[in-house]
Amino acid sequence: MTNHWIKNFKKNFLPKGLLGRFCLIILLPLIIVQLTVGFVFYTHHWDTISHRLARDIAGEIQLVAEFINSSDASEGQIQQLLNKTGSTLFLSFNWQPNNRISQKKKERLMDMNSTLKTQLKRLPFPYEIATGSANQQRIAIQLDRGVLNVSVAQKRFFSSTVWIFFLWMLISSLLWFGVAIIFMKNQLRAIIRLAHAAEMFGIGKTVSNFKPEGATEVRHAGTAFLAMKNRLQRYLTERTAMLAGVSHDLRTPLTRLKLQLSLMPEDDNTRTMEKDLNEMESMLNGYLTFARGEGREDSAPIQLGPFITNIVDKFKKTNHKIELTTARSMAILGRPTDLSRAIGNLIANASRYANQTWIKIQQKQDTAQIIIDDNGPGIPKEKRKDVFKPFVRLESSRNQETGGIGLGLTIARDILLSHGGDISLEQSPQKGLRVIINLPIFKEKK
Repeated sequence: MTNHWIKNFKKNFLPKGLLGRFCLIILLPLIIVQLTVGFVFYTHHWDTISHRLARDIAGEIQLVAEFINSSDASEGQIQQLLNKTGSTLFLSFNWQPNNRISQKKKERLMDMNSTLKTQLKRLPFPYEIATGSANQQRIAIQLDRGVLNVSVAQKRFFSSTVWIFFLWMLISSLLWFGVAIIFMKNQLRAIIRLAHAAEMFGIGKTVSNFKPEGATEVRHAGTAFLAMKNRLQRYLTERTAMLAGVSHDLRTPLTRLKLQLSLMPEDDNTRTMEKDLNEMESMLNGYLTFARGEGREDSAPIQLGPFITNIVDKFKKTNHKIELTTARSMAILGRPTDLSRAIGNLIANASRYANQTWIKIQQKQDTAQIIIDDNGPGIPKEKRKDVFKPFVRLESSRNQETGGIGLGLTIARDILLSHGGDISLEQSPQKGLRVIINLPIFKEKK
């Protein structure tokens, strides 16, 4: 139960991106440290400062009270002295001659600073503590000749260093947090570029301006990516060159056989041999085309509606019934020849097994979706993944007239994946097979 709750918390509340998680890793300890430092500072420094301030106030009050109690000055002279002393000590004194308070020390209300209570206990005179106002503390001290009233302003208990310290902690934390975010964004930029380069290379696009940058680990990953890219490109180049040689070597004897066969008298045996040679040539072409992979043409924006219409028009000439439905104009970025071949393979596959085909073009968020439905026998659900494997044919015979050589769907899928798209098979509402093609919509940069 606990593990399930933790997983749900991580999934629903924790940031998904690296920058967000980095901010959390920095911010959480920073808050904990600030709270800890603030608590320790407050409990120690504040108590120390409060004790010293209260001790100074109590000492000043005691000094004035003892001086007045031992002085033989007149009442007017005492008040003048208190006025001058109060302006110097930031205290307010009020002399009430011949007045009395309770002879017993008492504290009627809680004072603003409990430390002041402790310090006032050293007064050798009876006193009374009360709250004068929200910002003042009033102390009445009984002397021999009257009552000395003292009003202490709240600012006497307050030290600005506390707020300066907290303000400094806040500003410095925000400053360093901002610097850390800027630094992390610079590091993430290198990772994002590496991911973009890998994505572009994965879908067959040229990666020419990528350079390893950032931290040592990111540079190492970038260098490893470039090395991998160069190895793969070298492998593809060598494979293509090898297949070109194989194509030349095999086509030469195949051509001689066809030539010799054409010079022989035509009968059932020669017709069978010619059929086998044609099948061998077709298989050879299919193998070479699959092995070479995608074409070398450059990618360009393609208006999907007219593009599919041109492909469909070629199949309409074969009297196969095709119904095309297009949505609003959408553009994709791709290689026209390769895409035409991939989509043509899928339509040809439908026309081979079905009487009618329905094609629909629609937009789904940022994806252009092409749906091809037919009324043929379809493909069992458990075998739909297998048909994308090279040379896999659901039709058990090797007769190309019924099942081909098993590369049509494989080539189509490879081309679509190289364009950043995907392909899936489902049950069609027309009781046949539904092919769903998704391709990213091209958005021209402004």
